[in-house]
Amino acid sequence: MDTREICLETLNLQDEAGVEHCFHYFIVMEQLELEGYSGESYGVKIEEKETGQIAVVPHVTTYSSVIYQLARTLIDHQVTPCTLVDVIQDWL
Repeated sequence: MDTREICLETLNLQDEAGVEHCFHYFIVMEQLELEGYSGESYGVKIEEKETGQIAVVPHVTTYSSVIYQLARTLIDHQVTPCTLVDVIQDWL
């Protein structure tokens, strides 16, 4: 399956110890083929540059406006790869 990504924003954040971390926030898109439906499916991805840690939650919605709003919320609340899955589960 062909996956595409759009990087929305990069944040440089400091942890409690004052160490800076760089996070990249993405919207991921895949073609979804289900019985009676064919179209784009959207998810989110967060990547930490320093450690290479990546968290991806695909197929969250088929609406681009919804995934954009969710991604903006993740960015605004500085969600990290460690907490992405929990945040998405609470959001759903």
